[in-house]
Amino acid sequence: MPDSDLAVDYALLATSAKQLGAIQREFKNLGEWKDDIASVVGASDLRGAMAEFIDNWDDNRKRLLDSLDAVGTMVEETRDAFQKLDDELSKPGKKK
Repeated sequence: MPDSDLAVDYALLATSAKQLGAIQREFKNLGEWKDDIASVVGASDLRGAMAEFIDNWDDNRKRLLDSLDAVGTMVEETRDAFQKLDDELSKPGKKK
């Protein structure tokens, strides 16, 4: 069986986790703006349509935030697992 080398880009994994966190914070900071829309939209039909859109957006934003959190956790766990394995394999007496 041929030897294979696996290269893990720890910097890329760290950057990816950091960027996912930043994206997640941006979505969290969008905040509640339903009341702001209601105050500037005069027509009740339009106000109702906007409220429905915002409710739908809030639901989808929640799912997106959950997904971003899950992916960020997976990236960090992957980085940590490879780092732990790399540390173990670099110890004297360990076969690589």
